[in-house]
Amino acid sequence: MRTARAFPAEGSQAGFFHCISRVVDRRFILGDPEKETFRKILHACETFYGLKILTFCIMSNHFHILVEVPEPQELTEEETLSRVGALYSSKFVSVLRQDLDAFRQAGLEERAQALLASFTRRMWSLSNFMKSLKQRFSSFYNRNNQRCGTLWEERFKSIIVEGDESALLTIALYIDLNPIRAGLVSDPAEYRFCGYAEAVGGGEAAREGLRSLLSGRPGSWKIVQAEYRRLLYSNGEETSVRRGFTRGQTSEVEAGEGHLPAGTALRHRIRYLSEGIILGSRAFIEAWLGRNRWRFGDRSGTRGSNRLLPDLAALGIFPPAPA
Repeated sequence: MRTARAFPAEGSQAGFFHCISRVVDRRFILGDPEKETFRKILHACETFYGLKILTFCIMSNHFHILVEVPEPQELTEEETLSRVGALYSSKFVSVLRQDLDAFRQAGLEERAQALLASFTRRMWSLSNFMKSLKQRFSSFYNRNNQRCGTLWEERFKSIIVEGDESALLTIALYIDLNPIRAGLVSDPAEYRFCGYAEAVGGGEAAREGLRSLLSGRPGSWKIVQAEYRRLLYSNGEETSVRRGFTRGQTSEVEAGEGHLPAGTALRHRIRYLSEGIILGSRAFIEAWLGRNRWRFGDRSGTRGSNRLLPDLAALGIFPPAPA
């Protein structure tokens, strides 16, 4: 039986999440046309479900999204129909309006409200958002490649992220550096299928996402872009075990835009950014663990035993629940 998906607080789906999903068998099947279609579906789902994408990266066999799920809110009928229009065709919305008018003309206001609720009750849900995103892209891909069956590997992974600047920036930088680590481009601004490049290219929603990451340091988009770029380069320098920027590239950015050390960022092993279940401060993780210890059962005497938990909490990470 599947373990119930973890959320920051009991009784609420609101919070920040790093979501990852991979193509079945991890095949490299997403070329530029597929990535562009995925990007459009991603933003359509973002609008309909009322979530906020802080940044993202679409790779050839997987994708990353850093997303904020807000608490549900009251919507007017026009706001609801506008969101429906982001995900469905104009013809669908026109027929929906006709159905609403017909119910009201017949004195069936409750039926009209129930019809609207059939859409709004799906909103502000991470699981519904990811299900719709993956299903809609799968339908597109299968239709255009004469194939059928599942396209994605297992459930999507989601890591709870503490909503403070250091934790969110750690994940965001990791996501936007994916094409650099993979050796696809020499500058993340050149990879148009990530949040940073989309923001540099003028995407207002992407710019707003990066502004949110640096909300503690307000400024114009020009200032936000420069600061985020400095962080990308200071965090993305190559090492003996991973690709990245050369020291010369990093020095050039530092000299041209000023050096901003990443001393406030959380630094962890990269695998925990895609394999864990929660990232944040020790207090944030220990509070969450106090409510969710049931997920991990009795691990005494095992390699992943409970004696490991204080050490991981001190690093600001937490291992995934067992399958």
